[in-house]
Amino acid sequence: MIVCLRLLFIACLALIFTLPVHSQSPEKHYLLKAGLLYDSEKSVFLKDQQILIKGNLILKVGPKLDVPPNTEILDYSTATVTPGLVDAHTHILTAQGATEELAVDAVMNSSEKRVLRAVGFAKSYLDAGFTTIRDLGNSGQYLDVEVRNAIENSYITGPRMLVSGPIIGSMDGQLSNLPVKDFDRVSRMEQSMVSGVEEAKKAVKEHIVQGVDVIKILAIGGRLTLSLDEMKAIVQTAHEQRVQVTAHCDRDWAVHAAIEAGVDGVEHGYGFKDATLELMAKKGIYLVPTYSSLDYSMQFNKVLGGKYTVEELKQGLTKMPVWLEQIRKSGVMMVAGSDAYYDMKEPRGRNAKHTITGYYEFGLPAEFVLKTATANAAKALQMENQIGVIKENAFADISVFGGDMTKEFKKSLHDVKLVMKNGKIEVINK
Repeated sequence: MIVCLRLLFIACLALIFTLPVHSQSPEKHYLLKAGLLYDSEKSVFLKDQQILIKGNLILKVGPKLDVPPNTEILDYSTATVTPGLVDAHTHILTAQGATEELAVDAVMNSSEKRVLRAVGFAKSYLDAGFTTIRDLGNSGQYLDVEVRNAIENSYITGPRMLVSGPIIGSMDGQLSNLPVKDFDRVSRMEQSMVSGVEEAKKAVKEHIVQGVDVIKILAIGGRLTLSLDEMKAIVQTAHEQRVQVTAHCDRDWAVHAAIEAGVDGVEHGYGFKDATLELMAKKGIYLVPTYSSLDYSMQFNKVLGGKYTVEELKQGLTKMPVWLEQIRKSGVMMVAGSDAYYDMKEPRGRNAKHTITGYYEFGLPAEFVLKTATANAAKALQMENQIGVIKENAFADISVFGGDMTKEFKKSLHDVKLVMKNGKIEVINK
């Protein structure tokens, strides 16, 4: 009897392996009709274009395309279609109160709570039209890696994420006003503080082992700077493993060591001098100006509950258009990044978009602004030709905004009609 069962089992296996192999069902096709399409490589808007999508890739782009059978038509002939937006400077594991110190979030909230909260923040970025974000620290000990992996494994919904893990900095970090007895403990909950070349190299290697996509350093923390030798060691160690380094720096005098050390990018860059920007352009170092905007200032003051006039807020932003025009003229590659981390009582993705609309309101052309959040960002993230563009063989990361963005940029950018990431429709609104 046992022999008969074994023979039957073997016969069944033989039958299974000799059956004809049927191919999987064909990947879904979409044809997206665009009234206006933003070409991020040429930085122009094109009229009446079509995008043919198969699976997670863009097959063709043009005015009139041949459509395969059973293709689903997405008609946005009255809307503006762009590559999925990129925010190159996010902090989705942090929600700082408007009047709180940065350390409060880490001290008062568990890692579990911060990760669960980040689930909502991540989804809000998709809802706003961002299909890729780069999260740059203030995320505990590699909590950003966990959220990124959860999105990649489809446990949660969110944009494509690139992450830095804890920020590597000098011994004072970024957390201020901590009691002396708690300083080291709390700081190490959030950051990697190093002293000396060997500690700097070791920190980079630990980050890479933990699975980060980019290294972020503090060119200057609260008061202390990383030394030139420490920064050189960090950059060299990271580059040996084909990992980029970007530097937090909000002061011109402090950025020159980072430039000499060979960083790939600089974050913030408030009031950099023309000569500094020109040097960065010459060396191919990109800049992420995480500048404020009138909308952001209004929302921040609303949360604070203080009294203000729009003119008073405008007065506090007078340097922004000057700085942005300097960046544009310098030729340095400008990349959009919001640095959104305050609890602003509105969806994080919408709050992050204020930076982009601010660039426009401060005088930069719509085409230039969109390029900072698409093709430029893709290049900075080492994903050129994959994201940030709508062309053959790029990922089907696409955002659709209501109306004509060339005429009403801000209104259109906040009117999200459809968001597709990797060929999957993630958001659709009437």
